[in-house]
Amino acid sequence: MAAIRRLQTNPELGEFRIHAALEQMGIYLSPSTCGRILALHRTLGASHPTTSNQQHKPQPMPFAAARRHQYWSVDVRYIEDHGLETGKPVYVISILENFSRAILAGAISPRQDLTAYLVVLGAAIETHGAPEVLVSDGGGIFRANHAKAMYAALGIDKRQIDQGQAWQNFIETHFNIMRRMADYHYARSATWVDLQVAHERFFHDYNQQAHFAHRERTDDRHSPAAVLGWVQGAWCDPADLDRLFRLRATRVVTANGAVRFRHWRLYGERGLAGERAAVWVDGEALTIEYATTTLAQYRVAMETDGHGLREVADPRFFVTGYASPQPFLAPLDETEWHPAQRVAPYRPRRTRIEEGRQTPLPEPDGEVGIG
Repeated sequence: MAAIRRLQTNPELGEFRIHAALEQMGIYLSPSTCGRILALHRTLGASHPTTSNQQHKPQPMPFAAARRHQYWSVDVRYIEDHGLETGKPVYVISILENFSRAILAGAISPRQDLTAYLVVLGAAIETHGAPEVLVSDGGGIFRANHAKAMYAALGIDKRQIDQGQAWQNFIETHFNIMRRMADYHYARSATWVDLQVAHERFFHDYNQQAHFAHRERTDDRHSPAAVLGWVQGAWCDPADLDRLFRLRATRVVTANGAVRFRHWRLYGERGLAGERAAVWVDGEALTIEYATTTLAQYRVAMETDGHGLREVADPRFFVTGYASPQPFLAPLDETEWHPAQRVAPYRPRRTRIEEGRQTPLPEPDGEVGIG
């Protein structure tokens, strides 16, 4: 009863999600028993859910998978009820494996551009291989020319749901579960770190808890993670992925928290010194990210050759869970700090001249006595 009351602080959780959360803790109660306890608590003053539990008549799904990694589904969900007080929504980008219902990769992001999408897609493919088919709606980031070229190179058949028929995308059901499990915590997140922690907790709990779609399985696999198991999609060579994700370059973060990229030193995050971060360039936006988390973003102007950076300006930094506990040596208002600095090109390596070996000393004509 006490465990259910604690879980019920999120009033959107219904009987099945309470049952799944308790099972994750090692407490086994049937969904119907959980439902009766929830109803009792509500009569005693617990909050009622604000979302509708209306049941819809099931319809045949056009992208129902018969095997793992046959279909992946991707979409972006807007989160407007959060505590950041920015007046702007944040975006959850998620990739779902249709057979297991597992979330393969996801990120909560301040933007929904091509780079943000490719960060998540790249994380999913690097970890799980490539799917046979990728399903989305008609969003522009999913139909971008660079994205289409990647699908073709990886042998991914890109499909699109019918316009106005969101139910055809399996991820819509997942978003309904997200509303129940995570929205309560998103609404109470006052910082980016809080939002990321809430999203990571949801990502883990969703994959580890029992899923309603697997309730009738007889192999004791009822969670998305258990159903997905060890099965991978089509293997992708890391070198090929680096070539295909040509918007991306990896750099080691220095002790000062910067990365060097195309003769510029760009600040990312000191707390990640020694780690490898990814630098993405798409149009006029340069983004530094680590493990699907955006660290910094700059506005850039390209040289006429289309490769070099002529100008880097307007830095924007994001609060993350990777911040260094050590403060800067001097307050920023006392010391001028340049997050983007042009640096001199590396000096060309000098060719070593092989020196001849020392001529051996001549052998003495005879023995030399000592003493």
